[in-house]
Amino acid sequence: MSHINYPTDFTGQMVLFLAIKKKVDEDGDDSPLKDMLLHNDIDLEKDALDCAKATEYNTLFLAAKKNSEDLLEKRNLLMKPIMKHLRGAFQFLKKYYSTNYKEIVAWGGTITISGKISYASGTQNRVQILTQLKKKSDSYTDLSNPLLPFLTQNTINLETDASNGALAVIRHNDFKDVKSQAAVFSGKRDKKFAKSLTDTYPIGASLMALSPDNTKSLCDYGFDIVTTVKIVKERIIELGIGKNRLAFRAKVGSVISNLGTKDLNVYKGKLIVGIPLLLKAGADLILTKGYSIFSVSNPSGTDFGTFLFSPV
Repeated sequence: MSHINYPTDFTGQMVLFLAIKKKVDEDGDDSPLKDMLLHNDIDLEKDALDCAKATEYNTLFLAAKKNSEDLLEKRNLLMKPIMKHLRGAFQFLKKYYSTNYKEIVAWGGTITISGKISYASGTQNRVQILTQLKKKSDSYTDLSNPLLPFLTQNTINLETDASNGALAVIRHNDFKDVKSQAAVFSGKRDKKFAKSLTDTYPIGASLMALSPDNTKSLCDYGFDIVTTVKIVKERIIELGIGKNRLAFRAKVGSVISNLGTKDLNVYKGKLIVGIPLLLKAGADLILTKGYSIFSVSNPSGTDFGTFLFSPV
């Protein structure tokens, strides 16, 4: 069975629409879609104008999206060393105030009774932690600053971090603004393209109905046709010595194969009644009308029976 694999991205959807219109334009009055388009109030010329406008919005969207991604990367590059310094500083202070974790709060940190330090989410909030840490550090005017050994050992300049943090906040705000612009452009694009996109579905359905035995012809219109090959399931059934198995279901015309060394009896229906069909050892049996439900008996008194079939 075949079906249409419709694209889910704007570019793919636009390419499909343009391919449909090109084919319809080439066919002109001979197009098999002529009456269908009229009946469904589909105006491909108007749709094409909307598609062109939607493409303009998509170009603006992609530019804004790229700009927002660049701003996000710049923000992250600024914040990465800041967060590394903050985590290191608070771990150092945690060791310093090991007998009284509450002292860390004055440095802008958040710590539990058990000593777990957490950091607020968001650029603005994290820069605020840095600001508090720097303020507390600057309050010491001599070597008594408990954080000074850590800063000196790791060559950390809180002035530089503060400057980069302020710039990171600016980059973050710019990122949010441009991301919002991108959302506006994508919304306008989708709204403008909605009718053009919607019209591709009845066109596809109509062509599928028109050519059920030649669905590949839809490729001329840009459709991606997927042919699904049904996977045939097979079951192997074992029958004990002298045992029966009841009420199997299979398609008429399908085959039962005796995989064992002894003959089996195949009965019509859900019970072991009536005159059976003989399924010879190593042979196949085609299920005829009336055997879509069948039961199997192993009359052997010495050997197990085994058969294979494809259930429905």
